[in-house]
Amino acid sequence: MTGSERAAIAEGERVGSLHVLVPPRAIASGAGGARISRRAGGSLEFRDHRDYEPGDDLRHLDWSVFARSDRLTVKQFHEEISPFVEIVVDGSRSMALAGTRKSEATLAIAAMLAAAAINSGFPYALSIVRERLHRIAGGSARPSSWEPIAFDYAGTPAGAIASGARSLRPLSMRFFISDLLWPGEPQAVAAALAQDATATVIIQVLASEDANPDLRGGWRVLDVESNEWREIFFDAAAAAQYRDALSRLRELWDEAARYARAVVTRCIAEDVEGKLLFDDLAAAEILRPAWSRS
Repeated sequence: MTGSERAAIAEGERVGSLHVLVPPRAIASGAGGARISRRAGGSLEFRDHRDYEPGDDLRHLDWSVFARSDRLTVKQFHEEISPFVEIVVDGSRSMALAGTRKSEATLAIAAMLAAAAINSGFPYALSIVRERLHRIAGGSARPSSWEPIAFDYAGTPAGAIASGARSLRPLSMRFFISDLLWPGEPQAVAAALAQDATATVIIQVLASEDANPDLRGGWRVLDVESNEWREIFFDAAAAAQYRDALSRLRELWDEAARYARAVVTRCIAEDVEGKLLFDDLAAAEILRPAWSRS
């Protein structure tokens, strides 16, 4: 992890510590009309067991089950004390595109969300998507404690999310941070992210070069996902085709998010570091200043 990426995490943690996350009032459709409490404490009516995950309240471990089976489980109750927050980061190479601030912006936003979750009293977990979902070591503590995060996967996260999102905590608030620049329909990814979630926010981080590239002339380019070199000539028609494709991809994600009852927010990496709570994210009303907490 570079020094600039460490500095971005520190800045994200600073901004997040001034904010709290706003949990949804109602559980997602299909959860039987249950609600998450905004109060400290909750019902002690036992509901079920589930496997222990990092970040769980150790007071809820069922030691009798452990004694019988050597299996760590926690007791669930009808009213959770705190929502659980899942932060998922795209680990593809395109997220660290050379000459851009994509990795810094991505890490700063993830750190901001994590610090805001901690400030709200909500447990969280940070994961990175490569060939599968990986939990980050230290990814349930202060962002300054995170182990180094590398954007080095030579592939796309679509398959890993579609098949592995079921490992995310049920009834959690979920944030997915990615450039969303991969081929294929996004419906399966959005649906998997939103399955059994209380709220799903998809944050698209683009470099200025992604959004508005100046590619006139002949280029020898490296596909960072496949590691293959290609000779490409860009003219006005090719540039227009690229912009059309990017606009169409945006429409597909918006449509997929509507079906999944998710929210898509977008930012330019080079702009967002000066204002981590960027306009799209602020409009989603997911965070608010800590001093206004009710």
